[in-house]
Amino acid sequence: MKRALFQNVRVAPYDSGEVIDRDNFLSATFAAQVAIPGDLTLTITHCDTEDGDFEPAADMRLEPNDKGTFTTDGVITIGPLDTGELANIDLDLVGCKQFIKIDVSGVASDDAFYAYVLGDAQYAPV
Repeated sequence: MKRALFQNVRVAPYDSGEVIDRDNFLSATFAAQVAIPGDLTLTITHCDTEDGDFEPAADMRLEPNDKGTFTTDGVITIGPLDTGELANIDLDLVGCKQFIKIDVSGVASDDAFYAYVLGDAQYAPV
């Protein structure tokens, strides 16, 4: 029996500002566990090359529109978050270039732990 999860996602710990190669993946979930209460701000930038000039993602639908808001200049604000709270932020990367960076800022970013999951592989193994 084939499992849909195997070979169809990529999970990794993350440090703010690292380059993520999203080749073949259309979406991501970014996770942050905060140690200090407050807001968390994600700035998503993208580029065609790993070492090129990254620019803010222009896609207004980076995050699902269930809050009735649109993403502006690649910036998503989450919060307020409580101490120890885990925030999972869903990202639609269809409008992004191959390489992305997620820069994390805000009060809650101090001493926080991050991870990401890439999913929705365009070409899944058979």
